[in-house]
Amino acid sequence: MTNEKQASNAIWPKIITMGMMILTTAIVVNSVIDYKTQPLHDEIAKLKAANANKPEVRVISTKSMAEYFIREGYDTKTELEYIDILKLLLDQSNIIGISDTSLQFKSTKYDLKLNDIDTLRKSLAELGIENPRITNEAEYEKRENLQKEIFSQLTQQLRVQ
Repeated sequence: MTNEKQASNAIWPKIITMGMMILTTAIVVNSVIDYKTQPLHDEIAKLKAANANKPEVRVISTKSMAEYFIREGYDTKTELEYIDILKLLLDQSNIIGISDTSLQFKSTKYDLKLNDIDTLRKSLAELGIENPRITNEAEYEKRENLQKEIFSQLTQQLRVQ
């Protein structure tokens, strides 16, 4: 029995040694793989950062926007607020808005989706930006009066002709 016990005792150091060799090999291989793939991971991160900073282009149809305002029954101040909030949100989202009249080839693929004013206000609040209409009510009053005055002058000119 002592020979069996000695043989059993002699096997354990070999098993432990083999286990340590396998574990060491796995750690070394993992470290080499990480070392070799690190430049690839860095390049992927660099490309993701470049894409994150790349502006996106959206087409804004002024005709569709005017029709939307009429359909929703927005007053002049709300229309001005809508446009101001839209400018802020586009700027925050790194989106460039271009007029549909400036396009040579028409496509609806890049059209900007029009949301209601409450959705825009909510998005502005989520970004922590104060609504410009609330902070500049007097300016909105002036802009509304100016727009009414211009509209009045245009309709007078049409009547004269």
